[in-house]
Amino acid sequence: MTGLSGTGAVWGLRNRVRGISIGICLVLAIGFALAFQSRLSCAVALIYKGEVIQRFLQKPGISFVETQFMIRPDFPSDVIFGVDQEFIEGIKAPRYVKGGDWMSFIGLQRNGSVWIAEGTAETMRGIPSKDRKWKILSLGEEIKPDVWYRIRCYCDFGTRSYSRLEVQGPGLLKKFDLSGVTLDYPNFMPFDGRAMSYYTYAMRSRTMMKAGESGEPLVYFDDVKGGVVLDGLEQPVFFNDFESQSTIDPQPVTAPVILLSKYQQGHFYKERNEAKFRIVEFPNAHSGRHVGVADAGL
Repeated sequence: MTGLSGTGAVWGLRNRVRGISIGICLVLAIGFALAFQSRLSCAVALIYKGEVIQRFLQKPGISFVETQFMIRPDFPSDVIFGVDQEFIEGIKAPRYVKGGDWMSFIGLQRNGSVWIAEGTAETMRGIPSKDRKWKILSLGEEIKPDVWYRIRCYCDFGTRSYSRLEVQGPGLLKKFDLSGVTLDYPNFMPFDGRAMSYYTYAMRSRTMMKAGESGEPLVYFDDVKGGVVLDGLEQPVFFNDFESQSTIDPQPVTAPVILLSKYQQGHFYKERNEAKFRIVEFPNAHSGRHVGVADAGL
């Protein structure tokens, strides 16, 4: 990734700290050492129970993730934030790769840059990626502060590729055709069964920070949704508006196999223990009274 070593450092943190789960404490010491240079603050929810999601997991196809997001006027230009959805294969009856974790990771910057984590021929063969490959696009304008935007990403876990991306805000409706862009496989995930996981996040690397630029690296999220397409119809499987839980807790990790039954379905957990992600009351919430806040501060 020529000229993007800062973001590579951020992603290096993500890969190293994730370990055998979605950012768990088994390699926490490494995470703390690297956190001085970069931070990924992310919340994750797992969905694995119910007729609709079980049908999808048995024969994966098109899925989507969506959230509302807002930044403030002093938001730093280097911070990357966005959404992710992942198909977790599990180790008992994987569809493609034992412990596979197929990721559609979308990032935005204040200047309108769009970051897409792209897979390779090696990852499609089941070899976890080491160096991140990025596809960079543009909204064509800056993201305005103090107003809500919507981002929605579709991908096809049947072909392990992206489908399309939509970003909507004041005077903006940008659509990207991402067909043919393969999903990434970042690391082995020894869950005991199949699941879908949904994420919101903000991340930052000290090497990408601009000299003299200050401001709070906070991203506000609300009304996070996940859904699948079955029989030609979009069907919701996940929704969290940050009203039904008051804290973002560590994940209930077990080893050597991670038990899905330990996870409360639809509940947001910290993607890693050092993540700075919290729920706050917010007067301009998109709905209700509360929002999730991802803090990428170093």
